[in-house]
Amino acid sequence: MISKIKKAKGEINTTCTNNYIIRKPTTDQNMDIRETFIDQYQKLKELKSGKKPLKKEFLQFCKISELNLTKVFGKDAYSKLQQECGDKPNKLQMERTSITKILDQYGQLVRKHQRLPVTSDWIQADFYPRLDGLRKVHNLKWPDMLTTFVQKYSNKVEWKDVFEIVTRNKSSLTSTKPNKTFIDIVEKLNSWTPDRKRIIEEGYKIELRNYLDKHFNIEEEVGETNPDLLINKKYPIEVKKDPSQSEYDRLLGQMIRHNKLYGSAIAVVTSISSEDRFRKFQKLFIEVHTKLGMTAELINK
Repeated sequence: MISKIKKAKGEINTTCTNNYIIRKPTTDQNMDIRETFIDQYQKLKELKSGKKPLKKEFLQFCKISELNLTKVFGKDAYSKLQQECGDKPNKLQMERTSITKILDQYGQLVRKHQRLPVTSDWIQADFYPRLDGLRKVHNLKWPDMLTTFVQKYSNKVEWKDVFEIVTRNKSSLTSTKPNKTFIDIVEKLNSWTPDRKRIIEEGYKIELRNYLDKHFNIEEEVGETNPDLLINKKYPIEVKKDPSQSEYDRLLGQMIRHNKLYGSAIAVVTSISSEDRFRKFQKLFIEVHTKLGMTAELINK
């Protein structure tokens, strides 16, 4: 066990089993607390089989607040802690992606797929910023990407072929564009982060329902196709935890059946253990739904 650090009056508990009470620690105390945090980070990382802990996981493990870390490490405290432990920070230290690069990437997707891209294309291409970053940092929602691209790049001759593709697809865009509610649901799902890793799939479903219940009317396992969640009696959602290959195959069939009945469908996949298996399914998911002309989203959490 980690010893307690003495102060002039009373003690400051620096174990990670109780809340810290840190009030202007001396330099020596600060160093001791720093070593404590480093030690507990390494212990948590070991418990996670060598995987870097997220900041939220570390704070919960130590039962402390972010303020406690900041008092010891200063600005970007958790990133500095990770660096001292020999890890690359989870928080990427990089310059903001320029709007020019974002639009270039969007144009590349149009050129590659010969159609207007969907959010799954962006995710599959592993482009930055992520969808959350587009909205939060650049105030740019996915449905606005095409308009922004046209406004800023209409006079650029190097994108002439892309605008020809856009023109050909405009009529189909009008008829197949997801409605506002569907887009709103997808944005809410992209913004959702599970509180913690769940042991069973049902735990994720319950947490997601509680989150969406603040914004929509939610039902569970109703109707002809029996989706995990049904929003506003029209938008089905399937929730899967670390699917096996056979479960991915079943999920694809479920999504097609939901689409035929409701006109759209959303799959939320959590806690994946195989990135390669997910990527292969994501590619198949996009190909099948594009070929069938169906509206669908695959979201990884």
